[in-house]
Amino acid sequence: MRKSTKIDFYSLSPDSPDIEPLLRKLHGLPTNSPKRCTQPTDDWVRLARGTLKEGGKGYFGDMMRISMSPPGFRANLDGDIRAIIFNSDEGIAESSGFYYDFETRILVFQRNSKAVSINQFAHFLKDAGEFDLDVEITPILRPTDLGKVKSLNLIRKIHISANIIDVMPTLDDIDANTKSVIQNSVIAESPSIEMILKSGREKEATLNQTVALETLESWLKIHNNFSDDENEIVKKILIIGQDESGERVEFDMLKDRTFTRMDYEWVPDHDALWENRLQKLQQAWDLNHGNLERILAAEAEAE
Repeated sequence: MRKSTKIDFYSLSPDSPDIEPLLRKLHGLPTNSPKRCTQPTDDWVRLARGTLKEGGKGYFGDMMRISMSPPGFRANLDGDIRAIIFNSDEGIAESSGFYYDFETRILVFQRNSKAVSINQFAHFLKDAGEFDLDVEITPILRPTDLGKVKSLNLIRKIHISANIIDVMPTLDDIDANTKSVIQNSVIAESPSIEMILKSGREKEATLNQTVALETLESWLKIHNNFSDDENEIVKKILIIGQDESGERVEFDMLKDRTFTRMDYEWVPDHDALWENRLQKLQQAWDLNHGNLERILAAEAEAE
């Protein structure tokens, strides 16, 4: 069976803990070590396997989510239905491959809605490393990115559209105003949010820059946590403003994320699938790392 998924690119905040020593440490542990596992929810997250890049410059890994929910039933076309029975320490496993470059702190991560999300990966790193600080992982955007939004003279309008799911209010890495909006929507039994923030009509009117950026960053985190190809939770994050020259500019934050696509043949062999993921992640890094580094350098210069 031919499958296709996206590969996203992220960067670790300079304020985040250094995860290179952690990955090296985890890599040296036996595959059955309990230190390779965390349980952020009812499901388990574990580093199933990995390999150091040639020259020790980075790490390829396979993050596995083991769902401990009842697996359900198996059935055939003749109507035979039987329960799927697992042992108490077994569950349905799905994997997301990743590559982390030690020098640039760039993360290449396979998107898989049934496996480990980027938010779960960040929590895994914090728990496994016993870090006091959160591991902050943010998407690398194309040139029409958050860095350019930060440099706008005026922010005239923000338009956000999203479905609401019950677990959203449990997020602990979004700003208080956004969390309050979501909580009120859940209490009101609203299935969705359509939020438009507009400045006044005066020539130099602008939204409060701090609040606007907190709102944008929070909804980008929500998008990273919940939206994917199969489940489009956050549908729109649009910003309209005015640049230094007085020109009107418009940024679509969801369309401007940097990503590439992974196409591979699914086979019932986890070792073979791991080799496929490793090869595709290597290709994604080789083809994109130069441009990714330029984007991050330009972003740092703009700040």
